[in-house]
Amino acid sequence: MRSKRNVNAGSILTVNTNESKGIGREPYALTGKRTAWFWPGKAAALILGTALLLTACGQGEGGTAGGSDASAKPAGTVQSADTAEASGSETPEALYEQAKKEGKVIVYSTSGRANDAAETFMKQYPGIKIEVSKVKSDEMMDKVTKEQDAGQFNPDVIITKEVSGAVEEEMVKPGRYVKYLPEDLAEKVDEPYRTQAEGYANYLEFRTIFYNTEHYKSAPVTNWWDLTTPEFKGKVYTAGPLSSPAFMDLFTTMVIHSDDMAAAYKEKFGKDIELHGTENAGYEFIQQLFDNGLVVLKGSDDVLDAIGKANSDAVGLAVSGDVSKVEEKGWSILPIYDIKPKTSVPDSGYLFLANKAPHPAGAKLFIRWMMGEKDGQGEGMAPFNEVGSWVPRSDVKTKNEVAFEDLNLWVFDGEKLYFEAPKVRDFWIKQK
Repeated sequence: MRSKRNVNAGSILTVNTNESKGIGREPYALTGKRTAWFWPGKAAALILGTALLLTACGQGEGGTAGGSDASAKPAGTVQSADTAEASGSETPEALYEQAKKEGKVIVYSTSGRANDAAETFMKQYPGIKIEVSKVKSDEMMDKVTKEQDAGQFNPDVIITKEVSGAVEEEMVKPGRYVKYLPEDLAEKVDEPYRTQAEGYANYLEFRTIFYNTEHYKSAPVTNWWDLTTPEFKGKVYTAGPLSSPAFMDLFTTMVIHSDDMAAAYKEKFGKDIELHGTENAGYEFIQQLFDNGLVVLKGSDDVLDAIGKANSDAVGLAVSGDVSKVEEKGWSILPIYDIKPKTSVPDSGYLFLANKAPHPAGAKLFIRWMMGEKDGQGEGMAPFNEVGSWVPRSDVKTKNEVAFEDLNLWVFDGEKLYFEAPKVRDFWIKQK
């Protein structure tokens, strides 16, 4: 489990940083030092504005403030909400009374599941309207940053997946997204999401290998290196990591944990790995996948269409949650939940309060609802507790055959992913 910091339930995560943010990035084009957004026609003005801000604050060449104003904040740090706003000590009854006065809750969500939770919430708590806008994670970061920098604090609740550590580094640490974990629910939350993670994840999925159940009676792959053998030449499909951060996070995690990949290679082939111009076993795995005819498709559904609609000896890398679509899509597929050295890395669906949420009571009440309330039985959790998804609460029974604590996963390390992902992305492009 990750132990880079402890975060008490209900606390705000803020970090003052001397790096300016918001300059020079196309969506998901990580730079290696930080992630920034490219805003056409505004980059020069933003750079000039940052320079003027630093001058006004008395910033010297050494990067320290030369003035006596201790409240001046470095560029890229937002004025975060008061600690009281993120407190998790309120009761649902007290929150509801206040939320009725607020009247509504504005939600930015990467997941359509928020709409399902909103429907049941509005029945449970009449007088409060939930308005959900579906936005991709990186686009949401761009949108919220521009809004907050303009002094506009529009959303109350943020539901988002990670973007190779950028959500944590650029939104959570500066205080744009705020961790909220009600005190009466916290003791039931599994680590790392209780005290160590950037926020509470209401559900998590991961990328794993799927196979065709008409062709294979059991899982044909037990080790990631199986995919590099002649048996699977031209028969491995994946969704494109260049357009999906979560797929790239898996391959980047293999690079970060190259020792694990090297050990799995030795277990598979009975000898130490030999690198062919690559930096480590993680990069070597990616290179050998391409050398073995890796087929890259647009998305997870495309992969499962390719391997699951007819008898096929191919396998595909797709989202664990897609197993819930089997009947709807007509796939004959199953996921593999135990692969050496590790099956995957979590792709978590985080719940945050937005900084300076205009409807804080309603926001907290809606987050509680999606978390399943104190006993984990609340109807708002139902859309998140599905086959292929896991809820990290000890008192919530999973619909999967494998329990959350038994999943063979690498720990998600956003800080390392943030700096390593650009290199892996460049390496991937060169393979194509």
